[in-house]
Amino acid sequence: MHFHGKAYRSGLLAAGVALGVLVSTSAQALNFSFRFSGNMSCMRPVPVSNAPISGSGTGVLNPDGSVTAEISQSLLVFSTSLRFDSKLGPSVTAVPGGTGQVRVAGKNSLKFIWNLPNNTLVVNVNVRGNSCTATFQANLLGGKSEYTFFDGSTYHYCGRPVMTASSCEVR
Repeated sequence: MHFHGKAYRSGLLAAGVALGVLVSTSAQALNFSFRFSGNMSCMRPVPVSNAPISGSGTGVLNPDGSVTAEISQSLLVFSTSLRFDSKLGPSVTAVPGGTGQVRVAGKNSLKFIWNLPNNTLVVNVNVRGNSCTATFQANLLGGKSEYTFFDGSTYHYCGRPVMTASSCEVR
């Protein structure tokens, strides 16, 4: 499944990197990319056990605080893409299957958030100099027991995703 809108839908989502210091001190745009992989099991509409999931994204944080990012996520043959194109802040934008936003999460990190019916999928990107790290979170909403993933046309109801690897690069 892919994230397309403001945050790793998962994904991907979702999702982000807070770079307040870099925005205020750098006259150049910051380009970054990340990848993650893992597995999850879904109950419906197609039951699968330990299916591979993956995601990737590229983005640019501009000196004026605007962020553009493309995030995609896949589950088996299902995928979704999200595009984030906004200013940092609390504003929420419509994305496939829900809403998305980009938030500053700290001095050097952004948070891309994909809000779905049962959960939020968050990608955190932390930058330190010329290196970065990326993490993925799936947060179940109160009263919900299944995670939802949207593949562009259908919601999938699944167990908690398990991330096994992630990487990030500042370009």
